[in-house]
Amino acid sequence: MKLIVPTLVAAAVSMSAASAQDEPSPFAEPSVEYLSQFAEPHKKVFVIERYDAAGKLFARDVDEISSPVEIIDATHRKINGVEYVLRGLTSCPSKKVIYNRVQTWDCKDAAKDDAGTIYNERASVVLCKTLVLQSTPGTPDPVSCFARVGEGSNSDPFLVANDDDSMVFQGFAQIAVDKEGKPLRPDLLESAVMGKEMGLGDSSQ
Repeated sequence: MKLIVPTLVAAAVSMSAASAQDEPSPFAEPSVEYLSQFAEPHKKVFVIERYDAAGKLFARDVDEISSPVEIIDATHRKINGVEYVLRGLTSCPSKKVIYNRVQTWDCKDAAKDDAGTIYNERASVVLCKTLVLQSTPGTPDPVSCFARVGEGSNSDPFLVANDDDSMVFQGFAQIAVDKEGKPLRPDLLESAVMGKEMGLGDSSQ
């Protein structure tokens, strides 16, 4: 496993359509260009970035994904035998969900089908970010995960898949709240609302 903590040149091209970033950031969605720097021909690459309390990149591990990513449920992923949990989210607030806008599925099965396709069939680079500097044995690191998907062609260009956003948008995961009832992922509130407006998620709605 390689440990890499480079200083990236601050020359990111502004992306007006989204808040995608070309520099290390603990929370922002990375750009295609940022993810592409880790790509290797004919390999699926996993990157885990650890950020300190000040939001600075503390460490980065880059390795090849050696076996299929296991989608345990809507928020838990096992990559190279290590379990991670999507930060600030709870899995499957309802047992049955509307999947693909028309089909009723078991929530866990829908999450496995959707995320499994992204991680194991479409992704060439997977990046997960965490504020945990050192993992605790038996406790999954809370992360936000992104993937570079596509073939890089005109018909199938590289795009960034946001795992956290997708799970919330489709109603497979719910934003957790703190003791005061405040959402732990306010950045995903808009996606949660949009998903409900489109009839995704809880099949009882």
